[in-house]
Amino acid sequence: MQFGTFQTLNGNNAFSRYKVVAHASDALLQDKLVKLTDGIASDLIVGDLVTATGAKAAAAADIAFVMVEPAFAGDTAIVVANPVHVIISKLGIEFNSMNETAVIEKLEDLGFTFTDYDTVALRTT
Repeated sequence: MQFGTFQTLNGNNAFSRYKVVAHASDALLQDKLVKLTDGIASDLIVGDLVTATGAKAAAAADIAFVMVEPAFAGDTAIVVANPVHVIISKLGIEFNSMNETAVIEKLEDLGFTFTDYDTVALRTT
């Protein structure tokens, strides 16, 4: 990342965890596997906001998870960020024409902490 812009220097950032995870307090607990009863309908990239069923969220109220690993149509499990152990980069979130303020508020309600160039959000004890 350089000056707030993701550059695809070593591949496609849509598949890179660092796109959305700014800091992880625990390398093992930074994400969690969510098993779904039905396969997902479409491919998901890192930073996508998804519902509890694995579909891309269309409204902020529907958001249940933030993707940290890509998933492909038909997959019955997704890997999502654990809000307790990660700090999310706002630059990596795929808002998909949703209201940014409403999305941030919903993610904060889910327990996520954010960082950007104006804020440093490191949890301390």
